[in-house]
Amino acid sequence: MIYMSSGEKDVSLDELIEKLNYDLEWEYAAAIQYIQHHSTISGAQYNNIRDELAVHANEEIQHAIQLADQIEYLGGDPTIKVEEIKTSDNSKEMLEQDLEGERDAIRRYKKRIRWAESLEEYATAEAIRKILVTEQEHEMDLMDALDL
Repeated sequence: MIYMSSGEKDVSLDELIEKLNYDLEWEYAAAIQYIQHHSTISGAQYNNIRDELAVHANEEIQHAIQLADQIEYLGGDPTIKVEEIKTSDNSKEMLEQDLEGERDAIRRYKKRIRWAESLEEYATAEAIRKILVTEQEHEMDLMDALDL
């Protein structure tokens, strides 16, 4: 088992794989949640973001594929578990749920990048960086829609 220091604690390759699988569970959930929110959001003020939610769903599916590929490359088995999916009858609350999910993903991916680099898995870190950029774009889209 390989251990390297991430500045926070020693991280093993197995722990990185485990956490990437956790992230994969959330990417599955995010895609499903965005699809559901896209289909059920209502109100004239949400017309512009409605189409963007479909784009977000497709991007989350791509993130899931990218994570699964990295997990397999690192010697792991990509999960098929799905994390909690949040729904609401209130359109604003839907977007707040999506924003909360994006902010959580941003926090997790910043940590995963540090972990991957501490293990000298630079290609994995770069793949996660690309996902992080998209997650931050999602955050900005949702903040605009919520007038934050």
